[in-house]
Amino acid sequence: MTTSSHSVPQASTPASNASSDVQAEEKAAAFNVLADAIASLSQAGASPVTGSAVRLEMGRRTYGGFDPKRVGYKRFRDFLDDAEARGYVEIDRDRPGDVSVAIPGVSAEADSTARMRSGLWKAFADWNPRTSRFYVLNEDRVVTLPTEPAPLEPTRYAELRTKISENPSAFVEIKPISRQQQLDWMRDFALLVTDPEVSRVLTEALKSEHPARYFVVILRSFPNLLNRWHNTLRERVYTEALKWRDSDSRLTSVQIDQVPLSAQPAVSQQPEEVVAARVSNRRVAEIPQKHTHDRDVVQFFTGQASKSVVYAGTTLRQRLHEAIERMPESELRKICIPVGYLFEE
Repeated sequence: MTTSSHSVPQASTPASNASSDVQAEEKAAAFNVLADAIASLSQAGASPVTGSAVRLEMGRRTYGGFDPKRVGYKRFRDFLDDAEARGYVEIDRDRPGDVSVAIPGVSAEADSTARMRSGLWKAFADWNPRTSRFYVLNEDRVVTLPTEPAPLEPTRYAELRTKISENPSAFVEIKPISRQQQLDWMRDFALLVTDPEVSRVLTEALKSEHPARYFVVILRSFPNLLNRWHNTLRERVYTEALKWRDSDSRLTSVQIDQVPLSAQPAVSQQPEEVVAARVSNRRVAEIPQKHTHDRDVVQFFTGQASKSVVYAGTTLRQRLHEAIERMPESELRKICIPVGYLFEE
């Protein structure tokens, strides 16, 4: 009997399949950590976000557990290249030194509104009705003061009131964006969130006694959504500032941006479907909060929102029971159930 010199391919074993599945899951988790790391660094003001900074941030977020070799790559650069091919990131290879990375989907509008001058930003975004704010034409700056004079107020306020009354043409008043208008923006944003639970929780928070504060507390659970809200707010406030500038010919030369547009850093913004895919894996109430009060707020509004989905949950449970009754045993064996449920009384 003769034997072939060629080896016969062996069928993959269950153990090798299981190992492959584990690596695929870890790779998907690594891509998610990568996207979160970039979003966090961008939100913190890093510009540009370099590959080395991202690797350090990924290590911090995984308590040192992230290793490119663990998920099938020889180098971190190979991991980044594959992430780009899969659409998780964009890589800028033209800059000198380390490459920079960003989340795809940066809009031109977000770029142009990334950084308003701080004085103008506060003048428009702070809705305090007891404060007046003016742009000083010949000094190119914003000044604020209490709307109503008070006994023993600081001398600078009294002097400023005198200047405004004696030379009103040198000042242009800035009307802040009202609280109601900004709350409307928050409601619009909540309705556009694709994850239904998060959308409902945000909507419930906006019905509370402190809607703006609790809205932001909820968003802190989702840094990517919080980043999107900041971008949305910047765009809206920037638009209002442009309207103000266009309303008076004396303001034509006013610079809204903190730095020239060509020098502004890009603001990374994840596509909504990427954000929704990530947040749908975790319930709002399960996400840890840094402060006890914030955690209580999240749990309270999660409970309020849950009341509106009881019927939907009951219907889903009923449909699952009906489907299981119709399934053959071979299909039942494929269902993944946490083992604890099989031993509960």
